[in-house]
Amino acid sequence: MGMDPVTLAVAMGGMAALSSLSQNSAANQQAKYQQAQMQANANAARNQARVTAEKGRIEAENLDREKSALHREYADIQSGNVANMGALGVDMSSGSAAQVLSGNAANYAADVGANRYQKAVGQWETRQNVRAQEANAANFDSAGSYYGSTVKGLGQSLLTAGMQGLVSGIGGYSMAGGFGGAASSSTGALSDLGKRASNGVFGKALSSGMKMIKTVGG
Repeated sequence: MGMDPVTLAVAMGGMAALSSLSQNSAANQQAKYQQAQMQANANAARNQARVTAEKGRIEAENLDREKSALHREYADIQSGNVANMGALGVDMSSGSAAQVLSGNAANYAADVGANRYQKAVGQWETRQNVRAQEANAANFDSAGSYYGSTVKGLGQSLLTAGMQGLVSGIGGYSMAGGFGGAASSSTGALSDLGKRASNGVFGKALSSGMKMIKTVGG
């Protein structure tokens, strides 16, 4: 007893489609993994950028407090020296008294200058690091989008592989003598298969599929 044409066509096509479906499925899973990994990397880079910006803000505030402390310290020392010298009747416009006062002022100016320089450098480094981390996040986002589009494309490939396998089975069966032999047209073979498979849920779905393939192959 010969095998039913529908069963035979599907079996022949299934062998051709199985390898492609398996490969595409594995590639699809890998693409999904890569997409999730890129998204995680992007989130991590954005979080790092926020942490870097916060550290920079805290450092700048600490330097501002340090500058205020330098100012208070200078004011206390200088005013104390002036008060002591004044009480002793020392001339503060010249001599060692003037040198002490000018030395205090010079030390204060140097400390404040170093503070400002350190703050400026720290803020510049913070901006550069934040920009680099945000750029990394954007790159990871782009990579994730690419893998996401690959996942969608592979989904279409799975459908295509199945249809191509079925068509391959139909063509092989026709060339082997089914549907009236090799001389019968592929369109005729598709129509014949659709008619023979018209009963049942699978038959109706297959018949609809054959109509679609005939329309595309036109």
